[in-house]
Parts: sequence; structure tokens; C-alpha cells
Amino acid sequence: MLSWRSWWLRPSADDASCSPTEKTAYPAQMDEDLQALGEDLITTAARVLRWVPKENNFSISLAAARLLARLHDNGPTRISDLALAERCSQPTITNHVKRLEAAHLVDRAPDPRDARAWMIKLTKKGYQQLSAMRASIGTTLEPYLASMSKRDLKALRDGVEAMRRLMAVEMEKQRS
Repeated sequence: MLSWRSWWLRPSADDASCSPTEKTAYPAQMDEDLQALGEDLITTAARVLRWVPKENNFSISLAAARLLARLHDNGPTRISDLALAERCSQPTITNHVKRLEAAHLVDRAPDPRDARAWMIKLTKKGYQQLSAMRASIGTTLEPYLASMSKRDLKALRDGVEAMRRLMAVEMEKQRS
């Protein structure tokens, strides 16, 4: 694996001193690094999320909280679009929505563009439940974060900002 220093100091692909294998080795290596980074981001985030405290008696599952968060971030959404975004079947999302609706965490209204479809939106109670769950996660992580060095805390903050920029790229792709 190339270190950042060796990557930075490597000859450019246009450099005549590069052999053909050197010209193709870097992009392949970087793709592997990006794949590993993506895998590490997802698995680490999932592990941190599993620290959600059980003692707070949340009335919703993590899957339901994920739906509430998606509705919070994206606004009213069709069930079919939620199913695509969550990578699950429409009947599965419909069942989740029915439970969330029964708990008054979401509302359902006809889609103004297509009366056959439903738009799902977050209610005030749904927003409060999502906020409480997020606050609880923050409180759960607080003692762990307090034990970290200032350098590590800065790295985490920088990482969160980088992840927000990454998510903004995805949001732009969805809009186009």
C-alpha cells in the first residue's frame, strides 16, 4: 500500500520516467484504498450507532429512527422513494410507516402529483422523538469523547465535516 508521502512524491503518469506498470498501479491502489476507507466508515459508524442506550425506553427501532431521520433531512417523501433509499421492499417500508403513523410520528397525505401515491412527512412528535434519540446518543458518547486527546477530538470533528461534505455530494446527485 502506498503511503501518503510516497503517493505525493510519486512521478506523475505523464512523466516519461514512469514505466507502464507504474502508470496503472497508482489508480488501482487508490481504488482499493477508497474501497477500504468506505468499508471502514460504514462499519465504524454502525458500531458507534449500536451504543444507543437501551435504558431510555425508546419506542422506536433504529430502522424506524433512520426513516424519521431521512424524512427530517429530505422532507415529505413517497413510500416508493423511501423504499429505494432504504434499499428494502415497498411492503416493508409500508409496514414501518403504518407503525410510525399509529405512534403519531409521521403523517400520510396524498401526493399532489399522483393521487394514487402517498407522501409521508415527519410530525412534530416524530421530530421530538428523533431529537431525543440523537441527544441520548450524544450523551452516551460523551464520556468516551471526554477521555480522548484534543488532537483526536479535532480529528473527529474534521471527520464529521468531511462526512457532511460527502453527503452533500450525494444530495446533489439526487437532485440532478
